[in-house]
This record gives sequence, C-alpha cells and structure tokens, in this order.
Amino acid sequence: MKQSWRRWAHLALAAAGVAAVLWAVVLAANPTIWCREQVMHPGEVCSNAQGTKVQTYEERYAAAQWARPVVGVVGAVVAGFGLMLYRGSRRPEPAVSSAAAGHASS
Repeated sequence: MKQSWRRWAHLALAAAGVAAVLWAVVLAANPTIWCREQVMHPGEVCSNAQGTKVQTYEERYAAAQWARPVVGVVGAVVAGFGLMLYRGSRRPEPAVSSAAAGHASS
C-alpha cells in the first residue's frame, strides 16, 4: 500500500513538471502584464507604491519572457526526476534468500 502512494506522488511530481513546461511553451507566450491590479499596455509605465522605482511595459514584458525558458527547463528537470522516481518504484525489490535471512538474524 505504501508503494502505491509513493508511485502516485512520483507521478504527481512529474505532472507538475509537465505543467510548468506547458505553461512556459503555451500560456506564457503572450503574457498579460500587470501593474498593481491594472493591465498594462505598450508605452505605459508602472511605479512601485513608494514611487521610487519605475518600470515600462517593455521592461516588464522582457522580464516575463526571460522567465519562460527558466521555468521550462526547471519543469523538464522536475518531470524527468519524477518519472525516474516512478520507474524506480515499479521495480520489484530483490528477493532475500533464506540463507541470507539466516545470517541477518544471527
């Protein structure tokens, strides 16, 4: 029963990685840029609440685009790791011979 739970956890980890890759490839391709709950458009600027830092739409868009490959690569690594764990958990445990079991109990 415990092995079954682990397998599902490994598959869930792999699915999270795949979701990150899909986000990077599909959903983040055309991001909506926000400035304090307001959608920004090209040419607009956004300042922080204190007014000490200003970013243009283009700067925020570039930052969002820079994050895409990072999230995609990390997602692929997580998906691969989850699948390796799943594959490893499917292998049967080696049988212990009665002679080896006798040595372990003495």
